[in-house]
Amino acid sequence: MNISRPGRLTIATLSLTAMILAPALAQDGSGLRGVLSFSQGVEYSDNPTLAAISPGSEFLSVTGLGFSLSSETRTESFSLSIGTSLEGNFDSSSVATDGFEFTDNEAAVSYSREGANSNLSFSARYRETDILDDIFGFFVDGEFDPDALIIDGGTRESYGVSGRFETGVEGPIGFELRARHNVTNYTGTTDLDLEDNDRTSVDATARFRVNPTLAARVIAGYYRSDTEDPLSTLITSYRDTYVGVGVESETAGGLTYSGDITYDQTETFESGALASDDSGVGITVGASQELVNGSIGVDLGSHIDESGRRTTASVNRSFDLQNGALFLSLGVADQEGEDTELTTRVSYTREYSDSVLRADVSQSPSTSSGDAFLNTSIRLNYMQEINAFSSWDAGFSYGSANEFGEPDGDTRTSATVAYNRDLTEDWNLRAGVEVIHIDDDGGANRSSNTVFVNVGRDFSFGF
Repeated sequence: MNISRPGRLTIATLSLTAMILAPALAQDGSGLRGVLSFSQGVEYSDNPTLAAISPGSEFLSVTGLGFSLSSETRTESFSLSIGTSLEGNFDSSSVATDGFEFTDNEAAVSYSREGANSNLSFSARYRETDILDDIFGFFVDGEFDPDALIIDGGTRESYGVSGRFETGVEGPIGFELRARHNVTNYTGTTDLDLEDNDRTSVDATARFRVNPTLAARVIAGYYRSDTEDPLSTLITSYRDTYVGVGVESETAGGLTYSGDITYDQTETFESGALASDDSGVGITVGASQELVNGSIGVDLGSHIDESGRRTTASVNRSFDLQNGALFLSLGVADQEGEDTELTTRVSYTREYSDSVLRADVSQSPSTSSGDAFLNTSIRLNYMQEINAFSSWDAGFSYGSANEFGEPDGDTRTSATVAYNRDLTEDWNLRAGVEVIHIDDDGGANRSSNTVFVNVGRDFSFGF
């Protein structure tokens, strides 16, 4: 593969940004706060490489190091975080680890400022991790990533920047610009589905307020995704553009509605040559009514991208509960040339006097490298206090990604149960068990069981 290695440059850039912004925030009397984190743990796994046939068990030492810096004022907020893990086995003949090495290197910085009539935000991130260690990351930048279900050896490196600028917030004419750039590179992998990719998107909106409750808008956007196959023989580029007009309004009775009509165009290039193109009219319509105990809404959309035309429709209902919240959504997704599929979303949060329960279930479509996927995700978390200085928690996650028209796809299931205890005022202990099971479409199923014990603390300080 053609792999770029911007790690040191990325971390240096984030650190430089922090050096520039931190003094300014401190001078503003923001109460700049820092946290140093340290943890030391051991893990035992019966299949550390998640192989079809385990090559043997392993005792692993894991040392976590982290640093974060944050500040928040009435108009500004800033955060910086840098972290890494030192992992290794004292036995150099270990099946999974040879000596000690730094893994899970990551850094992130964000800054936002709210003015009287404008808003500005910026963020950047970098992460380099072993694919085997990145087993819970179904979501990348808030979107379900089908490639995250693929388990292989090697390293996944990702970095990106995003920004948003809005002006004329309270004026008769407003403008909003959003931009994002993300890169993912793989090295040392053997799965041909793990392709390097480079994604860029830009979206712009010009808003014209007709009266206090009605506004018209002009929208435009551009998206580009470049993927390179593992053999570095073919670079495929997907380019989507749209331009259109729309309206948005809110009534005194709590009804909000919006609608856009766009002209969508998508093009696919292979090694610089145009391979296919498609275009057509797109539509997005949404309405939501505020109720005494929540809201009810409907959404309808039909657009063209590199996977063809996709039409979706859904109805949703949210409930404000006494000690939590519930959101329900049910809809359909029709992919060009494929059967219509159901989509759904259930999100539930409940807080008790000594415990918290969170559940999220979703099935939704997405596009990746020109293919349309129907993604299913289940996430459950429960935490309960035992007494004033101890608690236990449990987590369950399930993810699958099936191409439209295909009956099976890769699935991943994991579960964790852990015990937490405050050893002193500063030090805490976490011990538990986690189980992972992989159903590999077209390959052998794999599973592993891990027992872990970890002790750590945070050192907080101010400027």
